Order: sequence, then C-alpha cells, then structure tokens
Amino acid sequence: MGLSGASHGRLITMRHEEKYICSMRQLNLIEQRLKAVMPYDTNQEGDSYSIRSLYLDTGDDRFYHEGLSGVNHRSKYRIRFYNMHDGVIRLERKDSDGNLKKKKSEKISKDQVLRLLDGGLCIEDVGDLGMEVHSLMRGEGLHPAVIIEYKRSAFVYPVGNVRITLDRDISYSPNVGELFDADALMIPVMPQNMHVLEVKYDGIIPGYLLSLLETGSLERVSYSKYVYARDTMSNNGVL
Repeated sequence: MGLSGASHGRLITMRHEEKYICSMRQLNLIEQRLKAVMPYDTNQEGDSYSIRSLYLDTGDDRFYHEGLSGVNHRSKYRIRFYNMHDGVIRLERKDSDGNLKKKKSEKISKDQVLRLLDGGLCIEDVGDLGMEVHSLMRGEGLHPAVIIEYKRSAFVYPVGNVRITLDRDISYSPNVGELFDADALMIPVMPQNMHVLEVKYDGIIPGYLLSLLETGSLERVSYSKYVYARDTMSNNGVL
C-alpha cells in the first residue's frame, strides 16, 4: 500500500502534556471519578485498548540520551498500532518543547514495516515522514530499538480539548522482530503495581477536572516510556 503525505499525514499542534506515576489503587479511584463526568474516547471499545509501539533510535542512541537528559527540544520516532490489529499502522514523530508536545503521523503498511525491520524502506512508497525516517536510516543509522506495549483507558472532554489516559501494565521486548507476534514475551517496565496517568490539553484544563485527579500523594514527573524501557533493558543486561 503506497502512502502520500498529503492524503494520509496528520499534524497535531502543540499541546500541554503532564504525567504522573500512580499505584493501581490511585488509578482505579481516579478512573471511577472520571467515569462520572467524562466519556471514554469514541474509538475505544470497552473500558480499555492495547497499544503496541516499535521505537526507533539512531546508531548512537541519540533520542534515548536526549530523553534521559531532558533536552528541551527533542523528537522520537515510533511505529504504532492498536489491539494487535495490523490493518491500520501509523508511523509517528513526537516532538517535545519542554512540557509542550506535538505529533506528526502517517499511515504505513505492514509490508513497509517488515521491510524496515529488515533494514530497508522503499522511498517510493512512503510519505514525507517516511522519507524523513529513510534519511535518518541512511545518515544516522536509525534502527528498531525496542517494542513497548500497554493497556490504555482514555477519557475526553471538549473544553480545552482535554484527554486523560490511564496506562497500565507497561512492558517491553528487545526482540523487535516479534512486533506482530501476539505471543511475544513482554517484560514489565514499571515496578509491580505502578502505572502512568497522562493529562493532555490545549490551552487550559477546567479546575474541577484537576480536582478529580487529587489523591493526596500524586506527584508530577518527567516520564518517557521509551527511556524507562531502555533503562530497564540495561538493568536486565540487554544493551
């Protein structure tokens, strides 16, 4: 399946993004509160969905080190699909400017991903973002680095374009060739019973929504699933 950046690309403007580490008890409490005032994302079937991503990095792990150091202006590249459905796959670049984030995204076929896993990407079949990835592969040794998977419950609210997500059971696999294997062995990234809450919004977020997140001990953190996964890999002796 060919791509055209004009017809398949999506650019989301800069949004605020705040992250918190939560226990399961805290996450369940917050979820019950949110259910009373916020609907689930309309794309979500049931109370959660799964996300599997393949993160890409340069030969010298530039994106990992920039994330680890908290570099203000940085990017990361990934391939993402949902509920193990490989009929719709997206190639994404997420840009960070402090706590502001934006994402560029375009469709990519499973065949294109398999070629990328094999070290190649046909530039005739990709959009602008695919061309960018191809250039980084040739110039900086961009390559598949790690698979990350988790379960997400997403709530939305129109005022402020608010999106609150509860991410549970975050895990990784260094075996990037198993991206489309539903039975791939996934290793926990977080300590047992710890999960992630993310709050995203455009300009402002209504104060009463913030009050629903109050548990008395929530602390905002700088958190990157990719950096945490790479650190866990290193701690487990996987380089």
